[in-house]
Amino acid sequence: MQTDAAGPRYADETICELLGSASVAAMAEIESFMRDLVESIIYTINETKCPISSLRPELHILHAHTTFDSIRKLESRNDSYWQSRINVTQLHFSHEVALLPGPSAKGPQPPLRGNTIALRDISDVARILCFPRSPSLLIDGSQNTALKKLSTFRNSFAHATVSPRDIFPQPRREISKVIDYIDSISDILDLLSEQWNAVTTRKLFLTSTTS
Repeated sequence: MQTDAAGPRYADETICELLGSASVAAMAEIESFMRDLVESIIYTINETKCPISSLRPELHILHAHTTFDSIRKLESRNDSYWQSRINVTQLHFSHEVALLPGPSAKGPQPPLRGNTIALRDISDVARILCFPRSPSLLIDGSQNTALKKLSTFRNSFAHATVSPRDIFPQPRREISKVIDYIDSISDILDLLSEQWNAVTTRKLFLTSTTS
C-alpha cells in the first residue's frame, strides 16, 4: 500500500481481493437470511398444528416432500406404486396434521436447493411459502442484475476458478459498482423481511386467509 496527499493508495491486486471478499460476504448474508426466513415460516406453520386441508395448496408439496422422494424410487411392480400417488393427489381432503420439513444436517431445507441464491430461488420461496406479493413483481431488474453479478463474482472468487484480477479487470472502476450491487442486496433483504412478516403475522399460509 502506498500513500500520498489524498491518503492510502491500494495496489490493484489488493482492491480485487477486497471486491471479491465483499461479494462473498454479501451473498453469504442473503443465503443466511433465506435460511432463517424459510426455517421461521415453516416453524410457524408446524406450530399451528393445523390439518393439511387448511393449508394453501402450494404448501402441500412440502408436506409430501419425503413422499415424493419415495414415489420416485418405487418400482412399478411395488404394491404401493399407485396408492402412494393417489394419496398425494388427495392431500386437500386430508385431516392429518401438517408437518413440513424442518432444517436438516443432510441437506438444505425445502424449498431451498442449497445453491448460491438466484432469482429462481427467491421466486420459488415466494410462491411456495405464500408471499402476498407476486414473485414476478418482487425483485426489479436492477436488483436481479445485482444478484447475478455478485453471484458470479462470489462463485469465481470463492472457488478460485480464475484470478481476482480476471474477475475485476478494472478494479478501481468496479468499486462503485460493487457498492451499488450490495446496496441492492440490502433492498432485497428489506423487501423479503416485509413478506416474511406478512406471512407469519397474517397467517397467509391458511386457506381461509385472504391477502
